Amino acid sequence: GSDLDLYRLMVMEGTADVVREGEVVTVDQTDVVPGDIVRLRPGAANFDMCIVQSKRVLVDESALTGEVHPIAKIPLDPADSHRTYHPKTHKSSTISAGTTILECGEGQNIEDADLAIVTQTGSFTAKGELLCDVLSYERHKFKFDTEVQLILFILCVEAAVLLSVVFSVLKDHWCYSWFYAMFVVGTVLPPLLPTVFVVSVGISCKRLQRKRITCTDSRGILVAGKVRKAFFDKTGTLTKQGINFVSALEGEELNNLTASKNNAESSYVCQNEIDIELQIGLSVCHTLSLSADGELVGAAVDRMGFSAVPNSQLLDENTVSFDGEKIEYLEKFEFDHHTMTQSVIIRHDNNVTVYVKGAPEAIGKLCIPSSLPSHFEAKARQSARDGIYQLAMATATFNVNKSMNEVTREDIENELSFAGFINFQNAMKEDTPAVIQSLREGNVSSTTRAFVARR
Repeated sequence: GSDLDLYRLMVMEGTADVVREGEVVTVDQTDVVPGDIVRLRPGAANFDMCIVQSKRVLVDESALTGEVHPIAKIPLDPADSHRTYHPKTHKSSTISAGTTILECGEGQNIEDADLAIVTQTGSFTAKGELLCDVLSYERHKFKFDTEVQLILFILCVEAAVLLSVVFSVLKDHWCYSWFYAMFVVGTVLPPLLPTVFVVSVGISCKRLQRKRITCTDSRGILVAGKVRKAFFDKTGTLTKQGINFVSALEGEELNNLTASKNNAESSYVCQNEIDIELQIGLSVCHTLSLSADGELVGAAVDRMGFSAVPNSQLLDENTVSFDGEKIEYLEKFEFDHHTMTQSVIIRHDNNVTVYVKGAPEAIGKLCIPSSLPSHFEAKARQSARDGIYQLAMATATFNVNKSMNEVTREDIENELSFAGFINFQNAMKEDTPAVIQSLREGNVSSTTRAFVARR
């Protein structure tokens, strides 16, 4: 049954629409090779692809990443033509094999269709590498696995030495010497020695069954018995799925807040209305898009931040309505894992403005020092200790003498004025303390985020 399930995951059937000699032709999926340009269509993706032309593409990546919300994908930015493509760097333009395309353009002509270039096929795709890891998995060897072989070797040597000693010392009939020697060898190497491992695993399986726990791989019990420290990745494991918006504060507002020892996160809640500069930043600095039914699609942080501004509305990919006024996007730069920032250039009230959002330590380096609040770095570190997921927002007037197609993020992400902090929080699951306590009672120490550990 498990082999059949793996086969169903690995098998690739169907056809693909490929651009050949300027025309779209339908070929078998097994005939598609890296470098082919394919027309996207709803359904499972069987290749790793990079989008080069699209209007709206929504992808379900839950099979690979566990992300429960659809992800909007965009074509490669021509301004990044000097950079080498990489799936992680250009994640927002990458469709991985094993994911599902939920929405895409239905254009039949090359000019109207959503197109992507194939980068990997077969076992070299993200799905293929994942299946290869599953099929080639080898149980981790512990110190016990290597030392037991040494112990067996020592016992065999001891048995051989005693066997020779018995034959050399006993001068009796060979038959008597043989049986006495076998008795000595059986004492050194008990015949029931291998069953010790099997019996212990069997007893452990029965004990687990009494607790309504079924073990499909009994060797895993021996591995579990070796665990002395457990590591948790927090989000979705110790905390609930999703993230909650807490507040958006100007730098000086954060300085005026006092923390409570019993409920530190409550000190980040401000009763005043969000500053207008931060409201605009939350409304425009994101990667959200609209699905076919008008729902917001994008990262949870962006969705919660956008929803915190009641008078904002996403009209289309290039326009946002804020307080009844339209704000036009001139350029967008997706989140970059190296710079830890994302930025946009907008036109509002005939003014062209830059908004940058990212990690506080990254934003702090890009801002004019005089615009930063006092004890900026200390406040950012304290928020992490208080269980707050904090982002920073900065802004500047656009004054680059280049056309929008030539502007790079390095041109605009400098000499910024600090706007404020945006605070989010992951709520801890109700049963998390009981789980940690059970591990401690089993003499297993656990390591997780400091704030969750204190709770």
